[in-house]
Amino acid sequence: MLPDDVKNFIRATIKSIWALELLLYLRAHSDRTWDVKVLARELRASEPALRGSLGLFRAAGVVKEESDGSVRYAPTADHLDPLVRRISDIYGTFPLAISNEIYAPESKLQDFADAFRLKKDKE
Repeated sequence: MLPDDVKNFIRATIKSIWALELLLYLRAHSDRTWDVKVLARELRASEPALRGSLGLFRAAGVVKEESDGSVRYAPTADHLDPLVRRISDIYGTFPLAISNEIYAPESKLQDFADAFRLKKDKE
């Protein structure tokens, strides 16, 4: 049901519904730059969890970290914002499809296996 680009982005970048909600929140407030402590307080989240998700979002190219450590939604490629918008639209219409992809056993098994890869294996 989900397009491959949506599945691939979710598997690589979004590890929980909370992380998805964070991404959608940042996108909805894309005119704003966030201090991580303020964002954590605003969303009632732990800073470590927030920083973990933000790191994945930076790696995916949808969040930018400013020189002062603040963050903002700022896709680095033209295809990324439409992709996040599609994920948001699908989530609004078919939340279970997105949830199932986030928590798909095969992606969680791969995450678990990757946790045991040696640094040498990753290069």
